[in-house]
Amino acid sequence: MADTDEAAAHLPASQDSAPQIETDLSDETQDFRFLNNLAFPSDSSQTSLPRRGEKDFEPNPTNYQADILDASRHAMHNALSHPRLHHPKHRVIAYYAPDGPAPPPAIDVTEEKDEKETATNDNNEHNLTKERSPETGTGISVPEDSCVYVPNPKGQYFKSMGRADRWNRVWLLPEEALYLIERGSLDIRWPVSVTGPTAEEGEEDLGIPMSLQAAYACFTGRGGLSVERFSVYTGLRRLGYTVIRAPGWDDESDEVQDEDSAPQQGLGIFGRFLHWLHNWNKSTGITTTGPVVGLGLHRSYNDIYRKLAIIPYHDPVTRQSPRRKTTPPFRVVFHVYKPSTVFRKSAPPTPDFRIAVVNSRTQTTMPTQAQLGALLESTPLDPPRGEKMDRMMYMRLRHGYRNVILAVVDQGVVSFLRIGDAAFGKEKVYAEKPPGPKKGGFRPRPKK
Repeated sequence: MADTDEAAAHLPASQDSAPQIETDLSDETQDFRFLNNLAFPSDSSQTSLPRRGEKDFEPNPTNYQADILDASRHAMHNALSHPRLHHPKHRVIAYYAPDGPAPPPAIDVTEEKDEKETATNDNNEHNLTKERSPETGTGISVPEDSCVYVPNPKGQYFKSMGRADRWNRVWLLPEEALYLIERGSLDIRWPVSVTGPTAEEGEEDLGIPMSLQAAYACFTGRGGLSVERFSVYTGLRRLGYTVIRAPGWDDESDEVQDEDSAPQQGLGIFGRFLHWLHNWNKSTGITTTGPVVGLGLHRSYNDIYRKLAIIPYHDPVTRQSPRRKTTPPFRVVFHVYKPSTVFRKSAPPTPDFRIAVVNSRTQTTMPTQAQLGALLESTPLDPPRGEKMDRMMYMRLRHGYRNVILAVVDQGVVSFLRIGDAAFGKEKVYAEKPPGPKKGGFRPRPKK
């Protein structure tokens, strides 16, 4: 029997005698009533984040706990509905270009012709065509999938995002623009040609601001950007990583290896004969009539173990010719750099991680060995190097000679799985020095 101070049981109003489905209240929303302590003052510098509320350890079907959940949801909705304010000095305005990169509309062509009166008509046309190209004059080409440009870029995000044209406009890819507008760092405007009359010089501010819903509708699905790829991109960006597109972003292209692809030449008739004779001497009489290790004098166990290694093993250093072609979704689409890596947009360094995005709803089976092999072969050779790698065998095996990270997305939940091409046969366990005895510590006294 419940105590007198306990609220009445929160039972369903239905008179159906069928058993009701129990709902685990621990799966419900957390206690957000602490958000009511926010007064939302006009000065954002005076606000402070409150501490999180405490959750009940055990759910119980009482009206008291149901009221707590309702108040928590109401406080969460009030906090989400509060408008976020940004300082006008920090506002960055961008413009949506549905047709892709293009030169600015306000270019005084007559003045350029007057300055070049001595040039011929053919040279003038060639110069005008070159000046109208958004990919000349910077040394950095503007990708064709760019659809948002920023006339006056400012802030730390443009150090690793966007590509600039010769008019100092920074063009953003769909995932970059959507990430910035989602976090409130960018104010994207609709083009005036869509929302009103043709813009004149200095009338770019006439565009209507783009909402977040409209940004998702315009950018998702454009240039190969899917919801799964954007989930991986924005998650890594929030953690401080630098993320750029890989050459395998498009289904038609594939990542180019950094290795030298010199064709291997044949050994010739004489070389083949010597190779056959060497193998014949090694294999004759080993397992049929004599011992496995063969006859001879063995001065150490290492010599015996070397002769016992008769089973061929996989060597990742050996090139496969011809190289297998990757198939989506098992294809590298992102190059990721650590926050400590010095990154330059004009000359990106070797990526720290290579990521392939897999949608678990469309790819319901495990990848085959051929798919994983083609995916690993598309990455350049990255053998384990360093003093720490030389000392620790398990770290070398985990790193592998080629490695790729699979980002498996299941309805917005991203799980990262690292796949490496390890060389277990190259690790000679018998050659490893055994660890010495532990020094120090407690030693029991000998019994008398």
